[in-house]
Amino acid sequence: MKKNLVLLFAIIISASMAYADGMVFDPTEYPAVNEVSISKTSTTSTSTAKTASSASNAALEDNIKTQSNLAQDAISEQSTSFNNALYELDSAQVNIRNELLDYQSKYQEVDTQYKLIKEQRRVLADQIRTVERRIKDIEKSKNHIRKTMI
Repeated sequence: MKKNLVLLFAIIISASMAYADGMVFDPTEYPAVNEVSISKTSTTSTSTAKTASSASNAALEDNIKTQSNLAQDAISEQSTSFNNALYELDSAQVNIRNELLDYQSKYQEVDTQYKLIKEQRRVLADQIRTVERRIKDIEKSKNHIRKTMI
């Protein structure tokens, strides 16, 4: 029972580390955020508070628009780079397929030559066997003639 618990704990720890490995914070992936400081306004005069808050609101809106433009630019750059990467992968795949076709055609040529040579070897082996049989037959005939002469 204790071994099962230890094993389960080890599996959970390793799975959580594998999950956390993919979640590393990379600050280069996110555009820089400019901090806007909001000035404190006094509550004694309402007109100055309204103008200060409207000025800070305008600054915040400009900052938000700039941030959204930066985010859209970053997204478009990422999509462009992904499209370029996909195009390069497609090109590489086409090149590898062409290389595969070249190797297959060379293999077919070598295979054809191999089959031709194999057939030639078979024919030559048959000829060698027939000649060896003829030599054995002649040798037997000579021995038979010698025995009959004695």
